[in-house]
Amino acid sequence: MATERGAGARGRKHLFDLHVHTTASADSTIPWGMAIGRARELGLRGIAITDHDRLTVEESADADLVLIPGAELSTEWGDLLALGISEIPDNALPVPRIIDNIHAQGGIAVIPHPFTGLPNSMNERVSEIIDIVDGIETASPRKSADNLRARRLARQHRKAEIGGSDAHALEEMGRSLTACDGPDAEGLMDAIRNARTKTVVR
Repeated sequence: MATERGAGARGRKHLFDLHVHTTASADSTIPWGMAIGRARELGLRGIAITDHDRLTVEESADADLVLIPGAELSTEWGDLLALGISEIPDNALPVPRIIDNIHAQGGIAVIPHPFTGLPNSMNERVSEIIDIVDGIETASPRKSADNLRARRLARQHRKAEIGGSDAHALEEMGRSLTACDGPDAEGLMDAIRNARTKTVVR
């Protein structure tokens, strides 16, 4: 679960941006179609559209680009990424039950941009759910995110290290990526569940 810089991992691993917002999120300026085009320009294997409390399920017209259905959920403890789900969990539920719901759908629960101290980020409550989530963003491009602390916690608990750009503007896409051996959604999800991922920072 190492962190690599640059594009050196491209020839060895498949690269995914697992935290992208489109104009379906009020604070994003990225149209869905432009997100797809930008992912292709960056040479990514796939992306997850993770709009705020809204599930985006789209089919890719390009067999070379994998689209992971997802959402960024606003919970009482802070944001939580749900990947590979088919419906939005009730975010009024206690956070452990939200995670149970994600897993019941065959999905993945990831803690994004942790330890920022901001209300929309999980801070001290992370330790209460680290054993039941699947991964933690350890290379968040947010300047306030404590990536070192997140990386230490992920490795201590043998959780997948996730890279996601948290892009709200087109130029932000691809700044932080998840690399794995799996070339498709199933392979990616399996790699996350088994903590066989790396992060790539560009």
